[in-house]
Amino acid sequence: MKCDEAAEFVSALCDGETIPREVAEHIGTCEVCRARLNAYSAIGVELKRVASLEPPVTMKARSWEKEQRIRMNWWQMGRTAMKIPRFAFASMLALILVLSSSLVLVRARTGGGGPVLVLTFKLLPDGTTGDCIITTDGNARTNQCGYTPGVRGGMLGLKFRFVSRDGDRTQLGVKATYKSHSDTFHFIDDFKDVPERMVWVEPGEKEQIAVSGLGEIELTGEYLDHLPLLRFRPKEALDPQKNEFRVVAPVLIRGKEVVLNLSENGYSIDSGDPEAALMIYYPGEGRYLISTVPFEGAVDGTVKLGQIKFNLEGQDYLLLTAMPTTRSEHVWVSHDPQYKLSEHMQDARDDLPMFMVRKLSGLLGGQIHH
Repeated sequence: MKCDEAAEFVSALCDGETIPREVAEHIGTCEVCRARLNAYSAIGVELKRVASLEPPVTMKARSWEKEQRIRMNWWQMGRTAMKIPRFAFASMLALILVLSSSLVLVRARTGGGGPVLVLTFKLLPDGTTGDCIITTDGNARTNQCGYTPGVRGGMLGLKFRFVSRDGDRTQLGVKATYKSHSDTFHFIDDFKDVPERMVWVEPGEKEQIAVSGLGEIELTGEYLDHLPLLRFRPKEALDPQKNEFRVVAPVLIRGKEVVLNLSENGYSIDSGDPEAALMIYYPGEGRYLISTVPFEGAVDGTVKLGQIKFNLEGQDYLLLTAMPTTRSEHVWVSHDPQYKLSEHMQDARDDLPMFMVRKLSGLLGGQIHH
C-alpha cells in the first residue's frame, strides 16, 4: 500500500465511513498519512468551532405546493439562511473543491508513466495471451524479458528488449520465432539466428508482429510505477485458480531446521493442469516431489494457504511459500536423497538448487524439460 493509494480514503474515514483493512493498517503505521488524517480532522473541528460563534438563524416557514417544487443548487443554498456562517459555508465549499482536485491528482499519478512497462501479447485470432514486464530505466537486469508459451502444437518464442523511451512511447527490440511440433525452447540457441526488429509501443495503441509459420501477434503496453512481485504474472490474484499449482519463494523446514531457502529464486506456476506437481532439487538433499494427485511411494500431506505440512522418514516438514499454492487441501510427497539433476535434465548442474512446477508424469519420467 502506497500513500497515494491511501490518500483517497482519508476523507472517507473522516466522514465516518468504513475503509478497506489494508488501508486502515497503512494509515495506522504511516506518519505521512497520519498527518494528513489529523489535518483533515482539524479542518472539520475548526469549521464546527467557527460555526458555534454565531447564533443559529431560524429558517422561515415556507409552504411547499405539490405543483411547484423549489429546487436549490449549491449556490442557492449558500444564499439562504443557514445554521453556519456564510464564510464558513464558503470555506467548506473551497475545502470540497481542494479535496476533490487532490483526489483527481492522486488517481492520475498512480501508475501513470511509471518506469515499468507491462507488455501484453495476444496470438491472433484464437486469443492465446501472456504478459512480459521490462523496465525503462536502463537496468540491464530488468530491461528485457522473454516468454515461450506452447501454442498450436509447438513453442512460440518471444524476446523483448528496451531500447529507448520518448515520453509515453517506448522503442523495443523484438525477436519472435515459432518451433512447430516441439515442446522445448532454448533461449540462447533458438534465438541466435532470429533477426531483431524495432517496434514502438504506446499505451492505448496496438502493434502487430508477424511470426513466420504461426501468424500475427498483437502487442499492447501499459506503464506501472512499481515492479510486480511476479514479473510474468502481474495480474495474478491472491487465490489460486482451479487446477493451478504455484510456488513462490519456497522455504522448507524440517523440525526446527531450515533445510533450504529458495526465496530469492522467484516462482513457478502451472495453470489448468489437474496433475501438476512441484519438484525441488537441492544439493545434498536430492529431490522432493509434491503432487496434487497421488503417486506410488508418496505420503499424504495437508495444505493450508501458503503452508504444506507432511511427515517423511519420521520427521515433520513444513513448506512455506509467499502465496497460497493450490485449492487442494491435500498433496502427496516423496523424497529421493540420491537424485542427481544432471542425469535427468539437459545442461543441469548438481551443485545448484532449483524448483519447478510441471505435469507429474513428466517429472516421474526419464528426461525433464525446462
